Amino acid sequence: MNPTPEQRAVIRQAVEWHQLINDGGLDQNSRREFRSWLQASPSHVHEFARICALEVVLQGSLKKGVPRALPGNVINFDSYACVTRRPPPPQMPTVTLRFNTKKIAVAASVVLAVIVTLFASLVSTDKVIVTQLGHWDKQLLEDGTVVYAGPRTKLRFHFNGDVRSVRLVRGEALFEVAKELGRPFIVSTDAGTVQAVGTEFATADRGDTVVVTVAEGKVIVTATAIRDGMQSMTPVVADQQVVLSPTGASAPAEVNAERELKWIRDWYEYDGERVGDIVAQINLRNDVQVVVDDPQVARLRLNQPLTFKPSQPEDFVRKVNRWYENYPQKTGGQTGAKVLHLERS
Repeated sequence: MNPTPEQRAVIRQAVEWHQLINDGGLDQNSRREFRSWLQASPSHVHEFARICALEVVLQGSLKKGVPRALPGNVINFDSYACVTRRPPPPQMPTVTLRFNTKKIAVAASVVLAVIVTLFASLVSTDKVIVTQLGHWDKQLLEDGTVVYAGPRTKLRFHFNGDVRSVRLVRGEALFEVAKELGRPFIVSTDAGTVQAVGTEFATADRGDTVVVTVAEGKVIVTATAIRDGMQSMTPVVADQQVVLSPTGASAPAEVNAERELKWIRDWYEYDGERVGDIVAQINLRNDVQVVVDDPQVARLRLNQPLTFKPSQPEDFVRKVNRWYENYPQKTGGQTGAKVLHLERS
């Protein structure tokens, strides 16, 4: 089938780019133009890859020293030349070139797949966020999504024209996803995936489980584990939480998402929790540890508001010690004694 004028134009452009790359003529501006040309249409990528694949096949034949005959539609101008030429060299034994079309097709398809994958990565945006213990991070992505990364978190991003993909390697992260119809936002973990279009949700890797909490909108949670020959897909809406484990996904449970996610935002407002529970959450996220000197205090609940940043455990210790300074039921009855202190782990 004869190519259309549009197809011929793409072929010509692909050949020109291929020649320019082989000649080493790509400067910084040309690289940007080349990436833009590839991104403009899938046909550009496939045509460029096809030319590269054909080149590999032909180079493989030439390396074997096999002469190539001119195609039948090419005129041999030597037969019309009016100049005296040297006598031809002694004829070598005739070698018939037989292409194994099946092998060529396989080789071309492999090369095509590799090249398409390579250039797909060129036209996508990759990013990595890494935090250490005691450090929080907040970043705005190119699509408008806001990411809050908790301590000791690692995230890998791979965005292209079809999907916004995030890999939670470890830790916890909150995503305020910018809405883009037809371009889903997917967070993958070892235990499963979370897919959203425009919403606010968090994923937290707890080692043997992954906790998914939705603050706004709706997500679809797909467990990696297979039950009865199928992967479970669970819809989760605002103020619900699902736990992914090696056995599958739990049923959605009602939670106060705003309070659940404050830890990832590096902000906390005390509201009736036990002191010991707060200390455990602080120590989970910091290398400086809060030590409870009075075991009785760990079981108590504060009866007044308390706000602090989890990244500043010393602020929490100072406020609790001041609040309990004159607490009469301290162990040993020592008024003014501290009930918490800090130690570096």
